[in-house]
Amino acid sequence: MVNRMAMAFSRMGLKPLLRGLILVGLLIIAGYLVRQYEFRELLDLISFSASGDVGWLHGQLAYVVLGAFFTAVGGPRQAVGFFAAYFFGFTPGTALAMLASTLGCLLAYFFARLFHDTAERFIRGRVEVARRIWARDTFWVTLILRLLPVGSNVLANLAAGASKVPFLPFLAGSVTGYLPQTVVFALLGAGVNIGSTTQVAISVALFVASTLLGLSIYVRYRRRLRNGADTDTPE
Repeated sequence: MVNRMAMAFSRMGLKPLLRGLILVGLLIIAGYLVRQYEFRELLDLISFSASGDVGWLHGQLAYVVLGAFFTAVGGPRQAVGFFAAYFFGFTPGTALAMLASTLGCLLAYFFARLFHDTAERFIRGRVEVARRIWARDTFWVTLILRLLPVGSNVLANLAAGASKVPFLPFLAGSVTGYLPQTVVFALLGAGVNIGSTTQVAISVALFVASTLLGLSIYVRYRRRLRNGADTDTPE
């Protein structure tokens, strides 16, 4: 399995993982800058902390709406997870980020379903390719795309919607695939907020582990396709 994963990395190249690690570094820097320079007005605006419990709830709802639109137009969902936990804490931040990422996914998916021609201009004629790839194993292909730090999240959503891949397996694969990195980046954001170097280091290690998990599923899926297996899940 290690050799197969090494070969898969060789085929893909290290750029996707490096891009992910660069994003981790940028978010850490952004979080420490907010913490260092005490942007209280920004914190109050986003978390509504000055308005009591009701305002804090409104802040959560506002964050979900903004996060959904942000991810729907191609913003990194990892950043949504990071700042959700930074401003609201790890557990509520994880839940808010998952909700925002899922809603953003659905916005792009149904936009492509309703405005097929417009979506095709963005994805540049990849509808047939998407339909062929996702036709048989929608859940597993979607899960792999979400777990691996490759490609564009919004292009995947638009391609899925325009090619009319089955909605429920697509949604299930997306939510399942979103969860590991959402937890990782929420842990990272919470760690930066409290200044925990250990928590930040654990987050980075978990990010690499989640990428390797996606790669492992990808390797098994490719092997199943080559072997012509008819089972519904990778080995």
